[in-house]
Amino acid sequence: MREPLFQGKTEGDQLFAIFKVLGSPTPEEYEELSMMVPFEPKIFNEFKTFKRQSFREKFYYIEDFDNLMDLLLKMFAYIPSKRITAAEALKHPFFKDIIDEEH
Repeated sequence: MREPLFQGKTEGDQLFAIFKVLGSPTPEEYEELSMMVPFEPKIFNEFKTFKRQSFREKFYYIEDFDNLMDLLLKMFAYIPSKRITAAEALKHPFFKDIIDEEH
């Protein structure tokens, strides 16, 4: 892409940049996030709701788009404990061709 996927200028702007691309967290995710943030959690109530953008145009050159999306969404999970680990990511089907070449 040769450009950042999430383009924010400040911490708050960065958060909105992520929401604009990935879509807003669910109410359950907001509740869990509110326990982790170093500021007043009620601020989440003021956030505008965003829908996830289509990634197809950004990654038009990727043949295995479905597996790419699955991997990205697992990597970008809002709740850290629900994110895919680096070791799990390396075993993801998106990297199947690379894994097959190594064996």
